[in-house]
Amino acid sequence: MSKIIVTVVNFFGILLFVFFAYLQHDDNNSEIYANPKLLDVWMWIAFYGLVALLFGLTIWWRVPRLLCLVAFCFCAYKLSITAPGFVTNLTSGHFTLTKAGMSPDRSEVELTREFFGALIALAGVSFLWWQRNKVSLKGQHKYINSQKELSINRNPRQKTKLK
Repeated sequence: MSKIIVTVVNFFGILLFVFFAYLQHDDNNSEIYANPKLLDVWMWIAFYGLVALLFGLTIWWRVPRLLCLVAFCFCAYKLSITAPGFVTNLTSGHFTLTKAGMSPDRSEVELTREFFGALIALAGVSFLWWQRNKVSLKGQHKYINSQKELSINRNPRQKTKLK
C-alpha cells in the first residue's frame, strides 16, 4: 500500500472516530436510554477518542505496541459488554438499528449500535497494528529479505554486499 493511500486512510480514521466520539454526547438522554450514566458516555468518548488519537499518531510515528494492545483490550471489553444486547436484538424478531426504534425498554437497540461501533474500532485498531508492523516511521515499507539476512550469517569471513 502506498504512503499516500495509508495517510488518506489514517485521516479518514481520525475524522470517523472523532465523529463517533461526538455522537456519544447524546447518550445520557433518559427518554431514549435505560438508566443513562454520564460515566458510560465519557467511557465511550474516551474509547473513540483513543482510536482517533492512534490514527493521528500513526501519520507521523509508529504507534507504541503498548498503546495498540490497550486499544485492543478496550475493544474486546466494549464488544463483550455490548454483545448480549446485539444477540437479543438479533433474536427478537424485529432487528433494528434506527433511533426511532430506541426507547428505555429496548436497550438492546443502543447496545447493538455500540457493538457495531466497537467492531469498527477493532477493525481500525487492527489496521493500525498492521501499519505498525509493515510501515516504517516515514511511511515507507520495510524491506526485509530473509534470504539476504541468511546469506550474511552463513559465512562470517565472506563479505556480502546488499543491493
